Amino acid sequence: MSWNRRELLGGLGSATAALILGCHLPQRDMAKPIAPSDAVRAWLRDAVAWLAPAFPEVHALAVSRRRITASLDALGSGVARSRFDGVVLSVRDKTGRREQMSSELSATGVSRAVLSLVGTTKASAGLGFGGAPVIVRPKLAGDPAALEDRDLIRRLDPIAADLASSRIIYAAALLDIDDATTWSVAPDHDREQRVVRVRRIATRVAWNGTRPVVGEATRAWVGGVDAGALSPRELHRAALDATELMTPGAFADGEHELLLEPSVAAAAVDAAVRALFTARALRRPEVAGRPPASPRISLVDDPTAPGAYGGYAFDDAGALAAPLALVEAGKITGTLGAGRERRPGHVGSLAAMPSHLRLVPGSGVPDAMLATGFVLEGGGAAVVDASSDRITLGVARARERAAGAATGRVYADVELVGSLSALLASVSELSAPTATFGMREELEGEPTWRSIEVPWLRLRGTVRARRRPA
Repeated sequence: MSWNRRELLGGLGSATAALILGCHLPQRDMAKPIAPSDAVRAWLRDAVAWLAPAFPEVHALAVSRRRITASLDALGSGVARSRFDGVVLSVRDKTGRREQMSSELSATGVSRAVLSLVGTTKASAGLGFGGAPVIVRPKLAGDPAALEDRDLIRRLDPIAADLASSRIIYAAALLDIDDATTWSVAPDHDREQRVVRVRRIATRVAWNGTRPVVGEATRAWVGGVDAGALSPRELHRAALDATELMTPGAFADGEHELLLEPSVAAAAVDAAVRALFTARALRRPEVAGRPPASPRISLVDDPTAPGAYGGYAFDDAGALAAPLALVEAGKITGTLGAGRERRPGHVGSLAAMPSHLRLVPGSGVPDAMLATGFVLEGGGAAVVDASSDRITLGVARARERAAGAATGRVYADVELVGSLSALLASVSELSAPTATFGMREELEGEPTWRSIEVPWLRLRGTVRARRRPA
């Protein structure tokens, strides 16, 4: 099978493909000035005071969000900038919840949204809004929006050295910045926060026979653009992962002792939390009846963790952030619900989502945790069948071990499959070292952000050669 460059990038899902191939981000309202914070707060307070006499529950949420993405590959570089403003008014009465959204963050836009909920009746309530506004703004060395294109390109990780290798057929670097300010106003509070989320991704691709092999290094955080960077060691590791020669022949499907490196463990734990640990999921009999996780598992969701890519000061329902223990010694102690309600892009449908998950580490040393079995490296997409709790998790490599040492056999493109709860129950050891990953995904055409910190995990599970669509 032969792939051209466009097909290769599309198949890999490279984050730089949209820029390099000309599919730029929408340039929405870039010339329009951002509304002053005090003005936005006044508009939202007026809206809540207008709606409060008609509805027992009222909440107003506004967002001004900017995204800047810079990328570099062998054919050139590109920078894309986009802007989005929005307002969501949410009310509840005996008939249920109603919402009205406007993409116009202005006095006129907010007033129109109010009128759509209460008609022409205007009765204002005298509200205290919980006293003085609570404002959370980070101290940044500079405003990301003030960076010129050349400044962004200069910050991209070098790719020339790896492209000099005859094995590397493609190399790219990405810098992605999401800068969002949100306002939350209700009769009992008035809050504002600014969160600047930054990701760096370095991608390397090499051929292994007729198969492209991808190596990737990534880092994500909240803070200034220069607060974190990929180290030379991480970039070198991505190149080594891409150029490593794989063992020819088919992988023999079966159940084995497994050691999941952090990116694979992160994908599995993230899937488990979203599929099993929400209040809605636990109401389903097929989930509620599952056995608890291994007693070695303790899991916390903490949006207040310093620098966490998925962190925030308050959620999109206005609830203040606080740590939540989901699992303690294998027993479920909490579920994602109030305090974890998020909207994609801060304007989509409200749903419980994880923020920054932390799997409490153990004391194991990764090199000594598995005598015989397979080390799974390079976690990919995970698909969970909620009705059966069955997971299919793509993995880049399975590295064989026997008698406490690597055999030298490495198999590409495998899948970890089986019952998700059974996998969690089989965890027998966790490492002391951990790694942290940031995840940005599109839902309803808008972004969601979360992060996860995990150690290496030893467990037992079924691994098979990856199934490909016909």
